[in-house]
This record gives sequence, C-alpha cells and structure tokens, in this order.
Amino acid sequence: MSDVVICFNDRAQKLLELHLASGFRKYFIWFKAKLQGSPIALIQEGKDLVNYAMINAIAIRKILKKYDKVHYSKQGQAFRSQAQSMHIEILQSPWLCELMAFRVNLRETKAISGKALALFEGCYLTFNDGKPFLSCELFDSVKLDIDLTCSISLAGVYEGAVHLDELSILLRRSCREYWEQRLEKERVERVRQAKQHWESQCQASIGL
Repeated sequence: MSDVVICFNDRAQKLLELHLASGFRKYFIWFKAKLQGSPIALIQEGKDLVNYAMINAIAIRKILKKYDKVHYSKQGQAFRSQAQSMHIEILQSPWLCELMAFRVNLRETKAISGKALALFEGCYLTFNDGKPFLSCELFDSVKLDIDLTCSISLAGVYEGAVHLDELSILLRRSCREYWEQRLEKERVERVRQAKQHWESQCQASIGL
C-alpha cells in the first residue's frame, strides 16, 4: 500500500508541475510534455490518476472485508484502521485533493469544448451547511467527498506537509472569505510551532 501511494504521489506531483509552472520553466515542461504526448494526454492522465485512486481504495476495502468474512476475524478491519493511522491509504493522499482541484480549476478558467470537455467532468467544489467539499464521481454508485474543513494544510503548516497550491487557488476564487480565514488560522499555527521549536532548542542547548 505504501509503495502504491508513493508512486501515485510522484506521478501526481510531476503532472501538476505543468499547470503551476511559470516563465521558462513552463515552456520547458510543455516542450517535454509534447515530446511524450499532447497536453490533452496529460489532462487525461490526471483524470486516470483520480480514477485509479478511487478504484484502488474500493478494491482494498473489498479484499479486507472478504478476508474477515472468510476467516471470521476482524484482522482486515484492524489492518485498514492501522493503514489510516499510518496515512498510507491512498484516499488520504494530499495529492489526490490537488488533482481534483486541478481539474476543477482548469474547467472553470479555460475555454474548453468538444471532446476535451469530458476530461474535466466528474470533479466539483460543493458546499454543505457552509462547509466546502471536493466531490468526485467515478460511477453512478461511487462518489468521493473530501471535507476541506478538516486538517488539510493549504500552506504547509505541519511537518512534511504538501503545499496545496491548486486547492488554495480554487478556494481563493470560489470562497474567498473562508480562504482568508483559513490562511490566518494556519499563520497562527505556524507562529505557534516556530515558537515551540525555538523553545525546545533553547532548552536543549542549556541542558534542560
């Protein structure tokens, strides 16, 4: 599971560099992309990666559920809980949020029509009781909703956190008041963590 998530994150990160790059770097990435395939092919890869994550998660859950049923155990359920606590379940990947936000951003900011339009369908920013959610539909009966009010960092507050640039762009454009409140909250958290870090460093240096 860990290897799958690492591979998924790596491919998603490389794909999203294309949309966020600027200047010479953007032209270089676009040129490299054209050598490997058309830009539409890269957008298709983004859709395929989101679908893959959802299908993979469904398959894992069914396998573990079947295991428990066959063996009359709760080991499968325990394994899934452990995987979630270790953050190696693919639906917990911040790059999945970025890919979904990427598709919404492109659909709303680019003049897309014809065959390419189908590549952007299925992912939406929705609101429920004033709370923003990223929603993605794979089939009629399979839908993923990600609560954006949970502990996802827009600015890389937490150690090892991913800077969610696509998500930040989407929230800034679609719900600016919430976006500003969220950034202020994370700014306060960054200051708190920095203070805590330096206090621990000072205590260590004087042998406390």
